[in-house]
Amino acid sequence: MNKKERLQVIKDLVVRYPIDTQEEIVERLKEMGVHATQATVSRDIKELGIIKVPSPEKGYIYGLPKSGLSKVQSRNVLSLASMDKMMNINLVPGSTAVVKRQILEQFEELIFSIIVDDDSILIIVKDEANLPRLEETIRVW
Repeated sequence: MNKKERLQVIKDLVVRYPIDTQEEIVERLKEMGVHATQATVSRDIKELGIIKVPSPEKGYIYGLPKSGLSKVQSRNVLSLASMDKMMNINLVPGSTAVVKRQILEQFEELIFSIIVDDDSILIIVKDEANLPRLEETIRVW
């Protein structure tokens, strides 16, 4: 795995899990078959601009700054297709949690249901007339 891919994995990890130490990131990477030292992870955290944010469970955990969310999504949306009141979005595996959060922040009032797995999101809207607006926004991510 190259550095760019490792950085993406670290971003996804801090979005998906309440991680509070660099050692935990090293362990999660190791579980994924990625060798990285604590010093490497420390440099990666600094380069990514990852910050500590308050958490009710663990005190402070790693998180992305607000500006980091759109950067993550823009590289993760691979394709999308729509039919009737539904839209299917194919994504880079492991990135759906971040994209789902952004979708709900912008369009929650339009959505009837949203189903997420590791590499795709299925959205069902309340009114088919709103689907083009949703699709237009997500296409430019």
